[in-house]
Amino acid sequence: MLRHLILIVCLACAMNVIAQKPTEPATKTTEKQAAEIDYKVPGSPMPPLKVLLYKDTINKNNAKESSHKKKKEEQKIYLTNDDVDNNANLFVMMFNPTCSHCEDMAALLRNNMSLFNKTQLVLMANPGMKQYLPDFINRQHLYEYPAFQIGIDSSDFINKIYLFQMLPQINIYDHDRKLIKTYNGEVPIDSLKQYIE
Repeated sequence: MLRHLILIVCLACAMNVIAQKPTEPATKTTEKQAAEIDYKVPGSPMPPLKVLLYKDTINKNNAKESSHKKKKEEQKIYLTNDDVDNNANLFVMMFNPTCSHCEDMAALLRNNMSLFNKTQLVLMANPGMKQYLPDFINRQHLYEYPAFQIGIDSSDFINKIYLFQMLPQINIYDHDRKLIKTYNGEVPIDSLKQYIE
């Protein structure tokens, strides 16, 4: 009787092992996990950044030169994750160049640029707003402030991090480019100071 019971248990275990699906290789799991990252949650990593910089606001020290010899007007200069890796916090502001709240926030940041010693500031608009960008920059006189990196999202960054609440949205990333805080709408400079280095 005991032998029969042991045999039944062994057969049941063997059937369970045969019925199991083979595990996926580790690389597929990693790719799947990467696709499932919620970039909107504090502590999450910053998604890949690629911003087509507006030509009059380019910080020449951060811009990568094209290997092809083209006229300057035809060159497209992008800001990427590597360009904002400076061991300091990073402010990324999603904005609409036709939005009055966004203009007010840009003016507030511009008027407090003396606080931004190491912290970098990237302003990015949706690609559909490209035609309105020059007027926004001129109205705010942002061409006078090379610390502002202003351009058009070219990596679907906004869709990954935008909370679909109010513009502007400011995401603040730490030295390791992990999300610390997200602000929507106009934010008092006193709230931002604690994150500025």
